[in-house]
Order: sequence, then C-alpha cells, then structure tokens
Amino acid sequence: MILTISILAGASAVGYSGYSLGKHQQRNLKVGCASATQEMMQHESWEAVVDNYVYIHNAFRNDLQRMITALENNNFSIAELERWDEIFELHSRTEDEIYVVALQARLKRDKSSDNIPNTLLSGNDHTRVKKLVQASLECNDNVERLNLLKQLAIELESHLQRKEECIPQLLLKHFSKRELWALYSFMFNPKLNYLDNKKTLMKVTKWWFANISVAEGSRLAVHFVKCNKQPHMTHENWRRIQADIPALQTYTVQDIIT
Repeated sequence: MILTISILAGASAVGYSGYSLGKHQQRNLKVGCASATQEMMQHESWEAVVDNYVYIHNAFRNDLQRMITALENNNFSIAELERWDEIFELHSRTEDEIYVVALQARLKRDKSSDNIPNTLLSGNDHTRVKKLVQASLECNDNVERLNLLKQLAIELESHLQRKEECIPQLLLKHFSKRELWALYSFMFNPKLNYLDNKKTLMKVTKWWFANISVAEGSRLAVHFVKCNKQPHMTHENWRRIQADIPALQTYTVQDIIT
C-alpha cells in the first residue's frame, strides 16, 4: 500500500512531464542536512532515519518559503497554510509519542551518558511555532501575515536545526536498523490511526513529494518500499519496543507488527 500511494502521490505532486518536472527543479529547494556528517550518512541505518529527520524537515522549510513568496506576489492561499499546520502537527505528534519517548527509554535502559536537551523536551519550540501559525491564520492583514510567516520561518529553522543536531545521531547509536524501520512503520500502520485513512495518507505523501527535490523524492520512494519489506522481527522484540512507548500500550502486539 505504501509503495502504490507513494508512487501515485509523487507523480501527481511533481508531475513527471518535462515541463512540470523542470518547473519543480527550478524552485530554490533546501536539500540535505548541515548536521549530517559523512559518518552518519554512511551508517547502515541512515535510510531508516533520513526521511523523518531530513526530508520532511526540508519539506516544511520549502513549503513555508513557497507560501512566503506567494504572499509577496499576492497569490497566497490560507488553505495551504492550514495544510502545512495539519501536517506539522502530525509530524510533531509522531515524534513526541514515538521517537522521543522510545529514545528516552533506551538511553535510560542503556545507562547512557547521552541525553536529549531540555530545549527539545520542554515543548517550548513547538508552542512558539504553533502560536505563530495560529496568528498567521487568524490575521486579516497580509502585511502583518507576511511578517508573521517570516518570523515563523526563523523559529522553525531554529527548532529543526536543534532536532537535526541531536536526535538522528542518537537514534543511529542506540537502535538497530530493524528497530528504526519498526519505529518508522508506526506512522503508516492503519491500526494506530496516525494517518487515519488513505485520503490523509495520500494528502501527506503528495505534499511531501511536492516540497522536496526530485533526488530526495526518489530516495523517499525507495525508503517507503524498504520500510514495507523489512525482514521478520520476533514478537519479543516488538514487545520490547512497545513497552517503551506509552501511546502503543492499548494495542496488541499483533496490531503494531508491520
């Protein structure tokens, strides 16, 4: 299912014709991650981390910049900001409920000296982003809205950089490759209701492909396939992951297995 939807969404979002593909590539799209070292990118588990800590971050950056430009050219749509906000909330929810809590539990179990900075755990970053988005949605003056969106871009960049400097390298260090693919799979597992139906999945995936480079989008599609074709993992290992994630406690192990 993930493979089919990702290909359809990617094709419709970028439009794989000569004209639309070229137009997409002409956008000044953010690519890569300044915090990702060569060692990280060559790590065997990097593919299971890069989508949620590089590619989707770049999509948020790129789409926000596109909206700022659209507003400057009097071509802004409030519905597009509402969509951005909805997807950002979903991304933040999966991070807070899955990745961060699983990582905290693993660091504690490993008795590791590594830690997640309180700036990421406090929720203050997310609150500041949310307030700026809400103010941008509610204001009636485009000059004021433009100023708010530019402030949002600065706040968002600070927030994303803090995450990119910390979380990916800790995930690579403290989880196996198979465990990281398991964490990734929870967002797409229909039983867990993060993407509550195929329509929502299509909307998120289409938006994602439309706001990253073709090169990153191509790798994203490959990763969707890999996530969906991982080797068997024992029930005991699934339960080990589940035990560290409170949001999964109401489900059976069969529900979370993908």
